[in-house]
Amino acid sequence: MDDRDAVIWLHRRAGFGLAAADVDAAVARGPAGSLDDLLHPVPPADPWDDAQLPLVRMDQPSRQYAITTWLDLMVASPQPLVERMAWLWHGHFVSAFDKVKVGRLMVDQIRLFRSLGLGAFPALLRAVTIDPAMMWYLDLRTSTGTEPNENYAREVLELFTLGVANYTEADVQAGARALTGWVAPLNGDGARFAAKRHDDTPQRYLGRDGVHDVDSVVEAITAQPAMATFIASTVAQELLGTSGDPSSSATAFTGSGFDIATLVRATLEAGLAGTSAPIVLGPVPWLVWARRVTGAPADRRQLALLRDAGQVPMSPPNVAGWPGGPAWFASATIVARTNLAALVARATPDGPVLAAAQADDPAALATALALPSTGFGSATSAALAATRPGVTRLALALAAPETWIV
Repeated sequence: MDDRDAVIWLHRRAGFGLAAADVDAAVARGPAGSLDDLLHPVPPADPWDDAQLPLVRMDQPSRQYAITTWLDLMVASPQPLVERMAWLWHGHFVSAFDKVKVGRLMVDQIRLFRSLGLGAFPALLRAVTIDPAMMWYLDLRTSTGTEPNENYAREVLELFTLGVANYTEADVQAGARALTGWVAPLNGDGARFAAKRHDDTPQRYLGRDGVHDVDSVVEAITAQPAMATFIASTVAQELLGTSGDPSSSATAFTGSGFDIATLVRATLEAGLAGTSAPIVLGPVPWLVWARRVTGAPADRRQLALLRDAGQVPMSPPNVAGWPGGPAWFASATIVARTNLAALVARATPDGPVLAAAQADDPAALATALALPSTGFGSATSAALAATRPGVTRLALALAAPETWIV
């Protein structure tokens, strides 16, 4: 890749794409400089107003406000990697409105991912474990010494940190006991430890004796050799489209004391060196890209179309998150994506993107959308040439496979 394509690749994988007006400045910084910029963000601003997030269950206005505010932030944020990693962790450490039902709790979890998503993984894991949204979603808030609930204790090993075959049922049971005693009242003050509800009996957990609380559970998990490889594979799959051989990035991750930014750097450097595969963007990151490159504002109809497409923030279908990949080729998703593209095209303000859609030059339109030098393929170019110039042509371009297979 030349520097332009490398920078565009980097921002499409580690962010949500660049607007064409920002490409030249990023190319001047070069791939290495752009990567440094992404990995050293200023502290991100918090866009949510808690006054619009009352601690009430099933409050539809606050639910919509929570989701649309995050979408708008992804579009406008000058710190794209912060939001990209928050999105990654949201799809990994899954919680969802179907059980949480309180907008403030879901927003607080996204705040957690934004603040800790590039920091120390043990700190992230500890914070997630006693995060109220997670405690409601996987029932840790109901877990007591006399009746330990195993839901979180199981998923933290199977889906979040180690993967199958790297723990036993005895580990799940021991972890469930060690994690008892936490409650998550709906008062906005976060989780609280209630000692009377806790079983403080030392447990044998993941080969360690004496595990009895959140901190010793986190220490035991992060001491497992499988953890670094599992998390490195997760990040590589998300950013590179392939987990490949994650040993090098896992080694860097371990050597850094499990610093997520170090892992992300090693992963993206491997991608810039050619270790990557095509990624099929889900409806949310694709829509965020489309709005970023066109300047199209928010539209209240976007949420309904995202639901039709099968991906709404804060509403993954189950604890495993969204299926991804081939799932986004389903006919209903394609139709909804096409409708979203039309919605964005109609809202695109006058400027270089619409001007390029008026001209009979698919290559110029690809440049205006900050696509790589490969631009549109022959089939898409022929379809664009045969389409009415302006908004209709832009809608077709935004829905073309070259925009969502990156």
